[in-house]
Amino acid sequence: MIDANATAFDLPSDVEIQIRRTLAAPRALVFDCYTNPEHLPNWMTGPPGWTMPVCEIDLRPGGTFRYVLRGEGAAEMTLTGTFTEVRRPLRLVATETWGPGFPETLNTVTFEAAGSHTTVTTLVRYPSQSARDAALQSGMKEGLEAGFTSLESYAQGVTLPPVPDMRLELVPVPVADVDRAIGFYVDLLGFHLDHDIKPNDDVRVTQLTPPGSACSIVLYKNLPGLDLPAGTLRGLHLVVADIHKSRELLLARGVEVAGVDDMGGILYAAFTDPDGNTWLLQEIPPRP
Repeated sequence: MIDANATAFDLPSDVEIQIRRTLAAPRALVFDCYTNPEHLPNWMTGPPGWTMPVCEIDLRPGGTFRYVLRGEGAAEMTLTGTFTEVRRPLRLVATETWGPGFPETLNTVTFEAAGSHTTVTTLVRYPSQSARDAALQSGMKEGLEAGFTSLESYAQGVTLPPVPDMRLELVPVPVADVDRAIGFYVDLLGFHLDHDIKPNDDVRVTQLTPPGSACSIVLYKNLPGLDLPAGTLRGLHLVVADIHKSRELLLARGVEVAGVDDMGGILYAAFTDPDGNTWLLQEIPPRP
């Protein structure tokens, strides 16, 4: 292992360098600092006194990036590359080169969340051992250490956009026969039929709501974007106040509800619809 203050450097092979650093910032923010042109020029500026006046990023597989760093006088460095994998906020893979005379590397960066901290691991693969060794003698370690310190300091003054309020409104339930399913959910389970519309001859959308629920289900036929095979929904929960009473009521209405299981103090009773979609009644008794 090669030590450089808080950043760990390892040599996993003759042509690779692995860099690991844990930052006091949440993963989503660290990922944005790596990939958003609004953030990157504020911390990745190179040697003291340098700036990044050009930061172009096309963040997608096959997209390219171009960073131009400038110092005093005519000093300038240009970093370019192409993204081959983008998995927000988990992983980035991209080629990278500093221009003519410099080798092209393949960089794999992973972002691992640990509470309010993020561990960034970068694996840099060089075309040869000599190219790898030359990079180690170039001041790379000191430059990366300074960059991580700058990133951590910058991230302290940045906040992520607030999360919007989101309500779960509809759960798609894949069925083969909408009319048969309506008979089960309305006539036996007592769901309320909210809407039953046919935008055209081929498409049908039916919304139903369980008694006392703020969330509904949707039965559909040929609805674009939903191609789940009938009967593949598993374990959707219906929370009830008294599972034994609720089970008896549903049995009396013709719903074949299994016996009540105690799973560590939480009670469940399962049933299926005519297509084989599975449901669970759930009761969470109040704790002492």
